[in-house]
Amino acid sequence: MFVDGARCFVYSPLLGRTYFLPLDLAASRALPPLLGLRASGHRDSLVDPAEQITLVGNAETTVEVGWLLRWLYVIFHRHRTLLSINRAMRLSHCLTRFAPKHPGWVPEDVGDVVMAVERSVGISDCYPRALVTAYLCMTARLSCEVTVGILSPTAKMHAWCSTDGAIPYEPRAEHWFYSPLIVFGFS
Repeated sequence: MFVDGARCFVYSPLLGRTYFLPLDLAASRALPPLLGLRASGHRDSLVDPAEQITLVGNAETTVEVGWLLRWLYVIFHRHRTLLSINRAMRLSHCLTRFAPKHPGWVPEDVGDVVMAVERSVGISDCYPRALVTAYLCMTARLSCEVTVGILSPTAKMHAWCSTDGAIPYEPRAEHWFYSPLIVFGFS
């Protein structure tokens, strides 16, 4: 929840949407369970787990990506209303059982692959980028956090994935302008 005057932005992890609600409605006891929020997860403010960006924008990569990563990126991009972050991460977790493992990878390796995926599909979007980054972190046995933030006072949102305090890849370093609404941790 991000407060802006007499109204606040509330992010629903269940529905994958943000709502601009009056404070009394957002503070009611009935609304959080409907949006998939637990009282134990409420924080007055969230700290961005990312401290740096490992790879930004124009770097060259020669990584070849397979069909699975391209397919995941496109599915996450086209079906974000059906594949909320929790559902997408459950799918990713299931797929990691069959995917090749990369135990020696570091965030720079993950960033190279994510950049290659975006270039191969011809789409650059934060939501599938964050989810594919989290998937690759899972295959590399790196813990990660997917953060969804809001650019207040607008309703513009941005998602990013960080591991060990670093975002493996961002085309532009714009996420610093966003206030975190929710942080999902995965290991």
